[in-house]
Amino acid sequence: MNKTSKIILGVIIAIVVVGGIWYGVSKNQTPAEKSPIKVGVILPLTGTSADAAEYAKKGLSLALKEINSDNTKNKIELVFEDSQYKNDAAVTAVNKLISFDGVKYIIGDYGSSQTLAIAPIAEQNKIILITPTSQASGITKAGDYVFRTQINTADEAKYFADFLVGKIGSDRLSIIAINTDYGADYINDFSTAFKEKGGNLGIIQKIESTASDFRTEILKSQNDNAKHILLITNRKIGGQIIKQASELKTQFNFFATSPIEGNELIQIAGAAADGLIYPYPFNSNSADDYQQQFQNKYANEYGGIKAEMVAANAYDTLMILNKCFNNVGIDTESVKNCLYNTQNYSGASGLISFDKNGDVQKPLIIKAIKNGQFTEVK
Repeated sequence: MNKTSKIILGVIIAIVVVGGIWYGVSKNQTPAEKSPIKVGVILPLTGTSADAAEYAKKGLSLALKEINSDNTKNKIELVFEDSQYKNDAAVTAVNKLISFDGVKYIIGDYGSSQTLAIAPIAEQNKIILITPTSQASGITKAGDYVFRTQINTADEAKYFADFLVGKIGSDRLSIIAINTDYGADYINDFSTAFKEKGGNLGIIQKIESTASDFRTEILKSQNDNAKHILLITNRKIGGQIIKQASELKTQFNFFATSPIEGNELIQIAGAAADGLIYPYPFNSNSADDYQQQFQNKYANEYGGIKAEMVAANAYDTLMILNKCFNNVGIDTESVKNCLYNTQNYSGASGLISFDKNGDVQKPLIIKAIKNGQFTEVK
């Protein structure tokens, strides 16, 4: 073998050796783990309605635990921001999530006013925004990237107006409502339906979310000869109104809207809350298999308690987002189309189908407080 042949053979052997080493190393390397998908969450973690945020966090945490325990699928990271139940804080939160954290998907807010404040920002930046709780009818037209897993005020108000006309007949009904977008839309939707059905509607009074003394409003309702008061408020304010009405020894029958359900109401109003009647778009005693499985998982995770509406809606919101991530990837437009195509999804809060406006419809039931417990009225 001449010198040239020896050189060529040496080069070939070197290539084979290096190639073998590279193949062996690359074959044994563990594939790099994918970065988790960041999902922003905006809730009133402090201040008014912080109790509702806790319900939402429990539902989200349970969903996150299930999603991230599956080693074959995507992992999700939740980035929480506090809106404090204030529009300016919600706007600051959404801008931070988009600009600093780089999220493309946001769950929130709780209050309708805050959701409406951040919706244009999400829409402008083509960020998918899903609220598990906001009910104001105005959200229906908030944008192509805005969805919700909660029913709107129009659906609930019409249902409850029909019930109340049958319940109280020609008795006069007064309204005390929180001065928010939710309160304004519910007043409009309810008043229209109630009057159309022949209801006797008295004075309508608006109150601020920071107020704590409602004796003036209670006495004005009394002077208006109202026998009943409809509370369009959160749990804290509703509890204070019922308690103060009891202290004034008035004889009102109280009704309320669905956000009234929560432990904070009972803690504040005590026994005076007994007899309160309200509509609710969630049945914790549903015979549906999936809903029962969810309640069992929730009870095991949180000390035996049952999930209420906010927790179930929040759970469904993250699970539906994750379903789309698994089916179409994380491209925003693809996920948006996946959401619009979600029909008859069997969730913890019931069957979910998004319409062309990103809204859902759910069956309502009537509930009442009896002996300090939230109970379905059969």
